[in-house]
Amino acid sequence: MKRIVAALFLLVSAFAVYAAGDAVTLWDELKKQGQVSMNFSLKGTDASGVVVSSEEGKASLQGDCYRIECGDMLICCDGKSMWMFNSSTEELVIDHDEAMPFMKASNIRKDQKGNINATYVTDDITFKVKVSDIVTVATPWPASFFTIDQSELSDNVIVTDLRE
Repeated sequence: MKRIVAALFLLVSAFAVYAAGDAVTLWDELKKQGQVSMNFSLKGTDASGVVVSSEEGKASLQGDCYRIECGDMLICCDGKSMWMFNSSTEELVIDHDEAMPFMKASNIRKDQKGNINATYVTDDITFKVKVSDIVTVATPWPASFFTIDQSELSDNVIVTDLRE
């Protein structure tokens, strides 16, 4: 479970991080697409080539806001705060968006089908992200789409708010 959360945390970083200087990130590339929904796959391998994480999910991007759905995880960001909800453990963590680690992508490229591929390296794990089925959305999502309303969660959910 820890590896899944770590992989999703890194995926969020891939979507959320801003470029430093002239470096191009997956976030920069996707923002060029405008208001979009997409599918993604994320595969992490250690230094010896062993797969330590493999995830698939859906993401929505609108300006500085994003929503990522992957397995039991729902991650929302309104451009200022980020909500990470794990439905299987009934835990919600809220943090400042800028608390995400900064990572630079290498080898960002588009294939002939319009998919975007990127590589992220952190510590001894290499993550390969493939973004596919990128669709421009005509009608903007409401702001509430990029947050998690705590009043709609069960009383059993453990909430940790790190913004305070």
